[in-house]
Amino acid sequence: MEAAIARSLDRLGRVRGRLVELAGDGLYVVGGTVRDALLDREPTDFDFAVPGSGVDFAGRFARETGGAFVPLSEPDDEARVVLAGRTFDFVGLGAGTIDDDLRRRDFTINALGCLVTATGVGDLLDPTGGRQDLAARVIRPASDGALASDPLRLLRAARFALELGMVVDDAVFEQGRKVSLRRVAGERVGAELLRVLEQPGGAGWLDRLDRLGRLAELLPGFEPVLEDPKLRGHSFRTMHKVEEICHGETFFSRFGPEYEQYFDRWGADEQVANDECRVTNETRPETREVTTDAVRNPGWPFRRALLKLAGLLHDFAKPETRFETVGGEVHFYGHDSLGARAAARVCHQRLRLARHQVKMVRTLVQEHMRLHLLATGPELSDRAVRRFFRDLGEEAFGMMIICYADGWATAGKTYHLEDAITRMIGQKRAEDAQSRVERLVTGHDLIALGLRPGPAFKVILRELEDLQIEGKITSREQGLEYVKTNLPGLSGSANGE
Repeated sequence: MEAAIARSLDRLGRVRGRLVELAGDGLYVVGGTVRDALLDREPTDFDFAVPGSGVDFAGRFARETGGAFVPLSEPDDEARVVLAGRTFDFVGLGAGTIDDDLRRRDFTINALGCLVTATGVGDLLDPTGGRQDLAARVIRPASDGALASDPLRLLRAARFALELGMVVDDAVFEQGRKVSLRRVAGERVGAELLRVLEQPGGAGWLDRLDRLGRLAELLPGFEPVLEDPKLRGHSFRTMHKVEEICHGETFFSRFGPEYEQYFDRWGADEQVANDECRVTNETRPETREVTTDAVRNPGWPFRRALLKLAGLLHDFAKPETRFETVGGEVHFYGHDSLGARAAARVCHQRLRLARHQVKMVRTLVQEHMRLHLLATGPELSDRAVRRFFRDLGEEAFGMMIICYADGWATAGKTYHLEDAITRMIGQKRAEDAQSRVERLVTGHDLIALGLRPGPAFKVILRELEDLQIEGKITSREQGLEYVKTNLPGLSGSANGE
């Protein structure tokens, strides 16, 4: 067992020796590093407890090695150093002992440690029975007050269960009923929630959080939906169907290239997120947000998680927009637009997600009725399909998934959506395979006609491009004539009248 820990440390090479030199006889490898080594998982993050101040030690280590120093929490005396693609977290023991440190940790499987020396590692330190729980694959609180000292540990238990394939002991839920997540920093809540939802089975944990009374604390303003049995059921069914599509073989599996492009490749919006990644501490309660180009959030940009979240929140504003006619018909006029604003507010103000992540959820909620309208309309024109992909951009495929899941959760019937989606993706593939048309009319031509450059240019040029693709205009002269005819007064303004 100790040999597995030693092998993990050996991968550090000379860095290990430098750590021992700096710490003397008081360096302990602890927490997730020990847990992963015992599970035969190669760690990329290394956690240490050191004598004296953890922040001071991290600063010295960063200076000695040229690593990037990242302060995590002054009250908890924690700091991080990023070096050669690895992260090193340090906590100071201060006047306490290693036993004190381990017993303060979240779960028994993380309350493990070993003394590190120049020649090897000492015996496994296990004051809370973590080795036994690790063998049984059980997540159990390290103490009776583990969740009271940091309520976020309720979400962390869910994340560990999903990522490590473990079960959560009832003691976690018993403690979870007695705590509140309202005062936990949004950055920490958002980071853990995304990691939970990114995993298969993550949606089920939101059901459980709701039964514990904690979900409303994560999503302020969503209480009216959760309190309405019919609306709550529909929202959760939608989220679960999204999860099924994200992780299983479904109707969408036939669109392999689009599926891979959407979930597994970065788009233009995500590329700018380098400076927005959040670094959150593994085991400590008071971690604050840190921004650094040197560390990237695992699984960025969490498309699956955000898609599930949008599926849950898509009818956010239905309670406040409910309208019943004298004939008994119920409508929810404007619930998409109001819901988009509410969802964006929660994602930004409560969960503190990155800008492009907030934008993604807002777009999906705002437009979740769009495909329904296209699929049930009298005619699905080529131009309407083209406009859908143009307007939705990188979120077009995700929007199809949301609409499909919404339709399934409403009536269990999706054949009309399947027909529309198949037709739309087929057209998109065919048009993408063609060489891009060279515009017959350009912005310079519009200026020559008397138009001032502005947002209208984009609309006019797209309209002309659609007409060109459809073969309705075949020359520059026809295009200019169309503009003059459909913009009354343009010819006068072009002549200075």
